[in-house]
Amino acid sequence: MRRFANCLKNQQGFTLIEMIAAITLFAMVAGMISMVMMFGFRSYHKITIENSLREEADLIMSSIINELYVFGPTRVENTIDGLNLIKDIDGVISSRTIQFVKEEVSAEGKENIPTKLTINSTINDPRTSIQSDLTGSTIVSTNSNGMDCKLDAPCGSGLVDIKLLLTQHYDGRTYDMEMVSKFGF
Repeated sequence: MRRFANCLKNQQGFTLIEMIAAITLFAMVAGMISMVMMFGFRSYHKITIENSLREEADLIMSSIINELYVFGPTRVENTIDGLNLIKDIDGVISSRTIQFVKEEVSAEGKENIPTKLTINSTINDPRTSIQSDLTGSTIVSTNSNGMDCKLDAPCGSGLVDIKLLLTQHYDGRTYDMEMVSKFGF
């Protein structure tokens, strides 16, 4: 018991050199830990944005493929900014349009007008709304020879080439993704 009491009365401390060494070592370890944590948060955020872009690209692709196969066109022709699907059943012609169009915004925001996908100008379902800008995206049909389908000569069969350029702006950064797909009609 006496030895414990003597230890409490001991007035020795750390020297200045020991304190500087301990603080330096602590600062180095804390710096490494914070760098690893920041890298982890950035990676998580980047992966989250990439997954969001990939989900939107999949949604757009499935909407186009679904429209093509459900409508069942007999001919497909290119327009300036999309495709015109034409169905001719017993002389009754119906058509649908798939295109990338610029959204309408107020006069103040004309410098950055995003592009979105429309299928016959249908109202977007809020469950499938697109958050990305599709500026630069294209959809083109080609015949079996590889030539583009023209307005005056629609294709009865061939390939639909889709190039999606999705862009999201988040937290002052721009995230881009390009998805290219081809499928037959």
